[in-house]
Amino acid sequence: MVKTRLQNQKPVNGRLPYAGGVDCFRQIVRQEGVRGLYRGLVPNLAGVTPEKAIKLAVNDIMRGVLSERLGTTPDRLPVAYGALAGATAGLC
Repeated sequence: MVKTRLQNQKPVNGRLPYAGGVDCFRQIVRQEGVRGLYRGLVPNLAGVTPEKAIKLAVNDIMRGVLSERLGTTPDRLPVAYGALAGATAGLC
C-alpha cells in the first residue's frame, strides 16, 4: 500500500502528501488503522496466485523434460537449460 500511494501521490497546494515511505506508513496507520495497509490485497492475490502457480508448474515440468533428455537430474541441469526452462515458464 505504501509503494502504491507513493507512486500515485499528486501535489496538493504545491506539496506532496507524503514526505517518504515512513511518513506514508505512519499516515496510513494513523488515519486508517493497520488494516489500511492491506486494503486491495485480495484482488491482487487473486490475480497473482494462479499466474505464479502456472509459472512454477511449467518450470518444474520443463526442468524434468530437459533433464531426462540430457540424462541428468533437474538439480544438476546446466545453467543454459535452466534458463530455457525459466523462459518457457515465463512465456506461459
